[in-house]
Amino acid sequence: MEKPDHLDARAPQWVATRAAGVVTLALGALAFIVVAISQDQMWSTPDWRISVPAFVLTALAALTAIIRKEHSSTFWLLGLGLAGSALVLGWVLMLGIILGATVLLILILHSVM
Repeated sequence: MEKPDHLDARAPQWVATRAAGVVTLALGALAFIVVAISQDQMWSTPDWRISVPAFVLTALAALTAIIRKEHSSTFWLLGLGLAGSALVLGWVLMLGIILGATVLLILILHSVM
């Protein structure tokens, strides 16, 4: 019986075949973290001098993964999504808070009535 791919001891080979996807995910997470830390008020628009270059770098890494035809679509989609949400971080956070409060209110009203 053969081991599945994810349990194989050749992890460096796995990373090497998906290098651009892993880099895209790392860049997207880094862009999101840097933009979140650099904001003064969480509901304001982020500084374009930080968020736009980070998004462009992440998009270039995602494009590299697509051109190389890597099987890492999950990685580059998540990385691109994180970098894209960093562009409009204030809106994303406010939308998350509003949706969370709405779901909580619906659960409370559903259990009472």
